[in-house]
Amino acid sequence: MTVRSLKAVAAAAAVFLVLGAAGCSSNDSSTSTTTTEATTASTTSTTSKAAEEATIRFDKEIQSQLAAVGCYKGNIDGIVGPATDAAIVEFQKASGLTADGELGAKTEAALNSAVAAKKTVCGSTTTTTAKPAPTTTFAPNDAPCTATAIRAGLGGDSADPAGNVTSYVCSGGYAAGSIATGAKFILVAQNGKWTKPSQDPCGTASAGLPPIILEDGCAA
Repeated sequence: MTVRSLKAVAAAAAVFLVLGAAGCSSNDSSTSTTTTEATTASTTSTTSKAAEEATIRFDKEIQSQLAAVGCYKGNIDGIVGPATDAAIVEFQKASGLTADGELGAKTEAALNSAVAAKKTVCGSTTTTTAKPAPTTTFAPNDAPCTATAIRAGLGGDSADPAGNVTSYVCSGGYAAGSIATGAKFILVAQNGKWTKPSQDPCGTASAGLPPIILEDGCAA
């Protein structure tokens, strides 16, 4: 077969392919459009669901953080409502931030910092966690083992002027524990009141102090 004949056959084949494509173009276009629309709808639905799940996870994390610092008492459900908004406002007030109820950059940074430090921000002045003290026979001059009496003994402390006690224990005429700033303390009972010892009880003057007092009142 000559080159010209081969070219003729090729041209005829090309015409046939073009005509065949034109004949089925209508059905192919319809099928393609339907498939594209279905794929787009499926992709949009998947993306929307993923975004919704991510938002719920984020909101749950914020609720958990607010609960960890004592500002949120509701359910950790990822549903941001009045209780969550009120917790954000309470945290902002306690942290000295603008109380607008919005989780802005400053609020989020302060919240992350408080959680990392395991700090109780809300209600720290009223919530007291008292450790059970061992059974001890107290002398008449011993002071009451109560948060109120211990706060009175800590009043005027430069580290914590208000005496915001977060935990305490009493034993053998001594009281020990922690304040809201995280600092520890040891007080001694005198004339029915708690007072600061004249010498550092965590140093050379620790002899004779109950072990539980040294454990709770001296920094590690």
